[in-house]
Amino acid sequence: MLSWVYPLRIVQAIFALATIGLSAYVIGTLYDSWSFSNVIYFMLFNGCWTTVVAVPYLGLAPLWLPRISHEYVIPFVEIVTMCLWLSGWIALAALIPKPSACTYPSCHGLQALIVVAAVEWALFVFTNFFAIVDLKNSRQNSKNHQNGQQQEQAQPPVSEVTSASEEV
Repeated sequence: MLSWVYPLRIVQAIFALATIGLSAYVIGTLYDSWSFSNVIYFMLFNGCWTTVVAVPYLGLAPLWLPRISHEYVIPFVEIVTMCLWLSGWIALAALIPKPSACTYPSCHGLQALIVVAAVEWALFVFTNFFAIVDLKNSRQNSKNHQNGQQQEQAQPPVSEVTSASEEV
């Protein structure tokens, strides 16, 4: 595994915790006017999902539980998490007022939440790229390994070749 992945997972967890905090702040201060918007609750879910499920699984499963860190599950969790963050920050950006009309502190909290979520999405795009490259490389290595075994089975052992040449 690449040495920079674990510090990046810590950064992803920190941004997820920041999302939880900003979402809780917005829910607490704008409860009456934003109680109709489920996007805030979705962003709270994204932060919890990333902190509790995605980052621990993606960081610890390859080390401690290699049987459940299947080569297809890690890219799947990366893609799902990336799509959750993308849909969350775009939906939130579509709902908030334009920057000139955003004069109250809770609106600034919403803007900060959008920025944090967009950075989190970009981090998952980055790690997702390497997860897919790793999946592609592991599939090529397994194909090469299987082809090598088939070629070894097709060729007779060296002892049979030498005994056949001695008979001639």
